[in-house]
Amino acid sequence: MKSTIKKQGNFFDHRNRRFAEALNDSLLDIAVIGATRVKAQLYPSHGFITGYLKSSVNGGLVKNFHAQIDAGELMKGRNVVYAGWVEGVSSRNASSSFKGYKMFSNTFKWLKTIPKEVKEVMEFHIKEKLG
Repeated sequence: MKSTIKKQGNFFDHRNRRFAEALNDSLLDIAVIGATRVKAQLYPSHGFITGYLKSSVNGGLVKNFHAQIDAGELMKGRNVVYAGWVEGVSSRNASSSFKGYKMFSNTFKWLKTIPKEVKEVMEFHIKEKLG
């Protein structure tokens, strides 16, 4: 399936509020899809012991045209302390035999391929707002 949307003009100001809303709605849904994918990579014996990290992973809209997937910052004000270690980006990983599970990195790489789910979400919101 291929979708092409051609619009002309300045989409990112008040003159086309509906298009901006469609993009923000899309980004929010994509962040939630990504968070679900990160959570799916946390299971017993693979980054899941108590469930606290998994329950802290969330995706949300931070500001206009900016969404993020994190390990607690959106919901709790800061990421879970050991999330970096489980991901594999902590300085402790360099001196440890544990190099991390790369849940966020894997999800980012997947999202960069613009999978079918992302295209469908964007199409839905643009059609919903712009007709």
